Amino acid sequence: MPYFPRIAFSLVLYKHSIDIIEPLLTSISALSRHNKASFGVELYVSDNSPEDNSSLLIGIKQELGSTPCCYSRNSSNIGFGLANNRNYEASRLSEEDFFIVANPDTYFEATQLAPLLLWVVHNKNISCAAPLLLNPSGSIQHSAKKNPTLLSLVLGRLRFFCNIPILLKYDRWHKNMTHDYCSDCFESSYLSGSFLVIPSWAYRRVNGFSANYFLHLEDADIVRKLSLIGSTVHNPIGKVVHLWARGSHKSLVQTIHLLRSMFTYFSIWGFRLF
Repeated sequence: MPYFPRIAFSLVLYKHSIDIIEPLLTSISALSRHNKASFGVELYVSDNSPEDNSSLLIGIKQELGSTPCCYSRNSSNIGFGLANNRNYEASRLSEEDFFIVANPDTYFEATQLAPLLLWVVHNKNISCAAPLLLNPSGSIQHSAKKNPTLLSLVLGRLRFFCNIPILLKYDRWHKNMTHDYCSDCFESSYLSGSFLVIPSWAYRRVNGFSANYFLHLEDADIVRKLSLIGSTVHNPIGKVVHLWARGSHKSLVQTIHLLRSMFTYFSIWGFRLF
């Protein structure tokens, strides 16, 4: 008999209300109903919130309906990467299964994500795939980038520098905007961690997310590692809406965490100015 792979969604929470994550839960539930003949859909939740919230778990299960869910709460905020690793460990996926890292502020139509999942299932050389990310307005988020450099991180944080033509040209080059994001399938070693489809064998081989990061650049690090063992690609046959909170732009604490992650990333991968 053919093996129908499991698709495990991984969701990391920190002080999120049920209203914020409801669109994603609805999407996962719809995908579960839409694709029962092709793969099984499950959700794993790791909650980093400081206070226990039993009503949140009740709400999650209500929204998911019959879709299997495993919820765990961490005693402290262990960060995005390590919380996803805990979800992966809890899922006990086989090498034929798939792990999806999804931000709480993402959602999708089942019919617009299923083609990407089936494509990854049938292309064994893929070690990571990301869909076309859209703003709620329908505009494109150019999230399949080249590896981070100091200049790219500065431009991401201080957008007014892109008013300078040469820096705008560099920004567009770094974000691979020479490609048509809506139609081109292309390789990128820095895909946004807001939504990543990772084969279980690949996640296990790179040991998941690194413990060296907290909240920022974990995605740049893991996708770069995954690119060394397979193809890491942007494929617009899948579409996902991302609200894109950009917390590091609003909080001094988040900015400090970003700077620490920058130092960690460059210490591991080498420093590049541009």
